[in-house]
Amino acid sequence: MDYHLNKDEAINDNEMIDALQRSDHFYVTHYCKKRNQIEKRRCFWDSKSKLWETANGKFAITCVALNQETYEIDGYRTFTDVFQVSGYKHIQGSEVAQ
Repeated sequence: MDYHLNKDEAINDNEMIDALQRSDHFYVTHYCKKRNQIEKRRCFWDSKSKLWETANGKFAITCVALNQETYEIDGYRTFTDVFQVSGYKHIQGSEVAQ
């Protein structure tokens, strides 16, 4: 699942939210200010996750982020400066793009 939407479309897109909920996990590609680089983070959607607009008018996604090495839960993270969200569904020991 890859969506290429503008901010307003993404925040109000129930189809995108449904797809994220159905995904086993997804990757958020975003700009990380702390490390001054573009990063891809593995995440999953739960009942507290949301798509929203910040006070500065930026698209934001809040979801459960996983540790890059162990895939253990790091906790909730809010991503802004998002370039891409790619969802995957686990199928018999492999990753398949949804």
